[in-house]
Amino acid sequence: MDSSMKINYKLRGTNHKLEFPWYGANATTMVVGADVTHSAKGSNAPSVAGVVATCDEYDGRYLASARIQTCKTEYIEDLEGMIEERLEVFFAHNGKLPNEILFYRDGVSESQYGMVYLDELPKVKAGCLAIGEKRQIPGYDPKITMLVVGKRHHTRFYPKDSPKDKVGKNLNPGLVIDHTIVTPQYDNFYLQSHDSPEGTARSGHYVVISNDSGYTPEKLQEVTYRLCFTGSRAPTSLSICTPARYADLLCDRLRAYLRPIFERKEGFKDFPPDRPLDEYRACSTTWTSASNDNGSKLPWHGKLEDSMFYL
Repeated sequence: MDSSMKINYKLRGTNHKLEFPWYGANATTMVVGADVTHSAKGSNAPSVAGVVATCDEYDGRYLASARIQTCKTEYIEDLEGMIEERLEVFFAHNGKLPNEILFYRDGVSESQYGMVYLDELPKVKAGCLAIGEKRQIPGYDPKITMLVVGKRHHTRFYPKDSPKDKVGKNLNPGLVIDHTIVTPQYDNFYLQSHDSPEGTARSGHYVVISNDSGYTPEKLQEVTYRLCFTGSRAPTSLSICTPARYADLLCDRLRAYLRPIFERKEGFKDFPPDRPLDEYRACSTTWTSASNDNGSKLPWHGKLEDSMFYL
């Protein structure tokens, strides 16, 4: 590989100048991750969407929102409501709303990039307007930078002079490819953020849907790479950025709530295929928490709303 195609960032060391936010984003930014999970093939159980977001520009906590939605629907139907919830929590922690939103959308194929831009991005903006009206901040319109995170691709990178043994076949973490082989129709880049001493590493593919914040390509790559080091489940960098990974973990946890329905357990064997979503939401043994008597749409106990329980 040409040395110009590689960017190595040194995040450790005494000479590193600490920035706020330390991961390099612009000031007062809320970082968001979103994903959708579906039932098994042939099942008519509803899909579940999850959103995680930071609650403070200096904090690494990603608090969560979740919704049941139409079966096999990749589009996040109530993204507006979940963004409003996350902004409400951000306001409660800081006494102000973020100036910018950095949004990573996981689990979207190339054919659905248009859906994210035309359907989901306006929902994010609508959620911002809703919280602005609620908090008496008319016209609240933060700058939104949205990226799609791709994992299921067949692109691989190898060092030019690869040794014959298994050790050392992969490139060092920090590799960025943003020219020559990337799609020319839109801004995108490959980022190998994790260390893989053996086997074949799969780099994350990041597609820029919106860049209202005006990040340069190099700055956006650096911010994304730094975010890969903030995962709480590993002492090293993750293969995809932390907000996208956390959204994926949240969706795995949400599947546990609907497991009796997915597996047709006793009491759910006779659920009709066209059962209304409101009936799923009102089912006390799956989605509805007994403590959520305050109108909350979240399925977990109210005491968990201020924690990263899904990890």
